[in-house]
Amino acid sequence: MACPAFGGGWHISLLQAGVVVRDCFTVVGLDAADRGLQERGYLSLASAMGRDWDRLTRRRGDQRGGTPVFLDPGEDA
Repeated sequence: MACPAFGGGWHISLLQAGVVVRDCFTVVGLDAADRGLQERGYLSLASAMGRDWDRLTRRRGDQRGGTPVFLDPGEDA
């Protein structure tokens, strides 16, 4: 989940079952968030699990309270 961080930037949280925080980090921009997910190995893991990655850089104008990053093919988006 990607949420705008207080004071600027983005707070990225990787949730398990929608409630357990597995990892989190804060970055200045969405490019850095995408790189952080790749560097941490989450893109490879998501691919192995059959999940699509929705690049955060495509959502530059999205200021909602949270943005899903990995899409589960078994769930409605």
